[in-house]
Amino acid sequence: MFLKKLTENKQITVDYYTNGTLQTIKGRVHRLNLMEQLLSLKDDKQKSFTIRLSCIRQIH
Repeated sequence: MFLKKLTENKQITVDYYTNGTLQTIKGRVHRLNLMEQLLSLKDDKQKSFTIRLSCIRQIH
């Protein structure tokens, strides 16, 4: 159910750790790669961000 929610075409906010710091990004899910455990987001300016699933702290 959690992964199904990620594939909906709605904007989400992701809190994640990178280099020991907590970062926040807002965007829409562009790609979800379960084999490599990656989540790709695109923000409002169509800039792409890739986050490892293990680094995600919270999604809302």
